[in-house]
Amino acid sequence: MNNDINQPAATFEDASRAVMKHITDRHWDNNPPRGLAISIALEANELLEHFQWQEDSIGNTDEIAEELADVFIYAIQFANHYDIDITKSIMKKLDKSSKKYPVEHFAEASADERKEAWLKAKKEFKKDTVL
Repeated sequence: MNNDINQPAATFEDASRAVMKHITDRHWDNNPPRGLAISIALEANELLEHFQWQEDSIGNTDEIAEELADVFIYAIQFANHYDIDITKSIMKKLDKSSKKYPVEHFAEASADERKEAWLKAKKEFKKDTVL
């Protein structure tokens, strides 16, 4: 969300570079992966707090956006540690998900049919559990 109409919107790559510059400029770039993974979960839980006990959020969009930004900031650091290309990973995951949940089972289906198709896919699709 860019509020300055004279500035072009930042790309994901721009944001990733800015995150890592911010981190390295402060010598925070030696956080262990375990700590980063925990931080992702903690920040995701802070996001969830906006919805605790109700469907509508507590707080405004800016506050929710800050929590989501925290999740992404830690995720970018985590990905950087493991040299993960987040964009490629997302595209690969979407491809895998499209095989697990084929669009023809969901696009024209009723809510009940979509739920049934989702449950069937969850049951039949074997998760890779090899360590």
